[in-house]
Amino acid sequence: MVELTVPYENRMEEAHAFKEAKYLELTKELKKDGYEAKVMPVEIGARGFVGSSAYGLLSKLSIGGNKRTKALRLLAETAENSSRWIWSRRNQRLLHKDQKSLMYAGSNPWQATQEDKTNW
Repeated sequence: MVELTVPYENRMEEAHAFKEAKYLELTKELKKDGYEAKVMPVEIGARGFVGSSAYGLLSKLSIGGNKRTKALRLLAETAENSSRWIWSRRNQRLLHKDQKSLMYAGSNPWQATQEDKTNW
């Protein structure tokens, strides 16, 4: 199981330990039932710092060389761009007008329609 988290850079170790502990019981149950199970928490900092866990995951998936470098760069850019997007909307309401669904009624906020935006 791969668990991605995007903490502040100064909390990456804490986030890693939290995610490992979160899935410990599930992993034990799966192993008891005869499955192979491993939890692989991966941290990408909110400002784009890629933790060593991401490097380790790509290595375990046999992604190396230029492909790994490109993947790590893409992970960093995506985290940074997403954080920037969240920050730019920090003063907007978080709930849709029906107060049941988050942001743009579940549509892709990168491609929100005018109707989605009108519902705010």
